[in-house]
Amino acid sequence: MFGEAAGNTLRWSKLFDVRAVGSGMVRISTEQLNTVLNQADSATLKARDLVAGRSQSDLTTSLESTSWSVAQCLDHLTQTTNAFVPVISSAIARAPRLTANRALRTGALARLFIRNLEPPYRLRFKVLTPLVPRQRDFNSAWSGFEESQAHLAKTIRSAAGLAIDQVRVESPVYARLSYNVYGALRMLTAHEHRHLWQIEQILKALKRVQVRSAS
Repeated sequence: MFGEAAGNTLRWSKLFDVRAVGSGMVRISTEQLNTVLNQADSATLKARDLVAGRSQSDLTTSLESTSWSVAQCLDHLTQTTNAFVPVISSAIARAPRLTANRALRTGALARLFIRNLEPPYRLRFKVLTPLVPRQRDFNSAWSGFEESQAHLAKTIRSAAGLAIDQVRVESPVYARLSYNVYGALRMLTAHEHRHLWQIEQILKALKRVQVRSAS
């Protein structure tokens, strides 16, 4: 269930080409996109490693009524990616080509979010209704996560050679917020690593409960 997906993600990060633009080469932005793509890849691989060999009980148990299971964390990531990728893809389609070898800008708002998303985190965000987990079954949650990661990787790759920091997207779940596309992609990968860290904490807590029960 996991091996084939992992192999594909490892190959995605090698598919960017340095493209000629005018008299120069777009190298800096390509490296930046490669970094974002590798972060998405590593999220898929880390998720696979975290769930490998775990029982269905471990992956679907919530220790408290207000907390999520591993399956719910994965489904939340899927809901988030599926909400953002269509609007990001539409913005990429209208982005101009880069005409200079320059760095892509993240934007102040996206930088603020990224700083507070990266684990270990202290600031908690209220999960908006469209992003609340819907799946409790692990196999369904994993399948959705795997598919959403493939869509995210394809979207990142489609941005090569484009000035995606010059086009903005409105948040699909909170219309008062907007950010440029490069910042939005970075936010998505930071959000993934935030919840993978959460999954690690869930599994550690389950282990502690199991040890206490055994003793």
